[in-house]
Amino acid sequence: MNKTIKTIINVIPIFLVPLILERQKAKAHPDVQNVKNATIRTSKTVAHKTSAFTSHVKDKVVTNSSEIKETMMMRKRRHDYNKAMKQEADRQRELRPENVRKRGQKLQKENRNEISKMNKKLQKSIDKRHKEEQKDIDKRHKQLQKNMEKMQKYERKVGYTPHSLDQQTEIRGEKLEKQNKKEVQKMNKKLQKSIKKRHKAEEKAAQDRQKQLKKDMENSHKHDTKSSNHSTLDSNHHTTQEGAHRIKTLSELKTIEAQSGEKPYSHSPKTNQPTSKLSNHQHTTSDDDLDHASLFETHYQNMAQHIAETQHTHQDEALNRTSKNSVKKQER
Repeated sequence: MNKTIKTIINVIPIFLVPLILERQKAKAHPDVQNVKNATIRTSKTVAHKTSAFTSHVKDKVVTNSSEIKETMMMRKRRHDYNKAMKQEADRQRELRPENVRKRGQKLQKENRNEISKMNKKLQKSIDKRHKEEQKDIDKRHKQLQKNMEKMQKYERKVGYTPHSLDQQTEIRGEKLEKQNKKEVQKMNKKLQKSIKKRHKAEEKAAQDRQKQLKKDMENSHKHDTKSSNHSTLDSNHHTTQEGAHRIKTLSELKTIEAQSGEKPYSHSPKTNQPTSKLSNHQHTTSDDDLDHASLFETHYQNMAQHIAETQHTHQDEALNRTSKNSVKKQER
């Protein structure tokens, strides 16, 4: 094995060295150099031309794609515009009176057809239900007839003769009927008395409330007039020497007016204007009090009307209940 390897190593250079030398000589030959240079030049020219062609093709593709995109966008816009205009034209056409009339007639016809169909279905269901009800009624009649026949057979067997009431039972029934009528009349009288009593009590309470409200209004009005008189008399106390003490009541004010013969809150006949600032203030306060009093009276009237309506409704409900109870007792 080692000998063969040694022989191969020793023999291979003998063959390879001349081959390498011949190859180098062939490369150094001028024809080979010319061919090599020509191939290099051709490869360079081909690469340059291919790059130029690819760039040209790329530019063309870009420009064409942009143009195609713009044309497609324009077509899309035109299509959308035409579609919108067509829809608007259709809508305007539908809004015309003749088209509206036609559409209404069409809808009316469709509704009539649907109504006729629904009527047919309803009539079928009604007929079906009537048939079922009639069957049930006939069945109940037959069952009742059978039961009556059985009862009649049993009565004949026992010896009972129907429709033969005793005089004592009839008299007793008449007595019970009279007693029930008397009881119903008594209850109705009691009910009427209680209703009248309640009405009187409610009217009395309403009158008391009205009187109390009137008293409160008068007291409030008197209090306001007293306060205004106090303010005016205090101001007059500093200007005049006759008022040695403060006026506390309307009687004192009247006595002072009678003694002096002047009315500090009166109007002059020529100008129809207040004679002093105090009289003007008094009139404004009294007008405000009158306005408040009128508002309070209207509010009270509304409240009284509402209470009367509620009372009438309660009375009607109570009467209905009592009448129903009396009718039930009579039926019993």
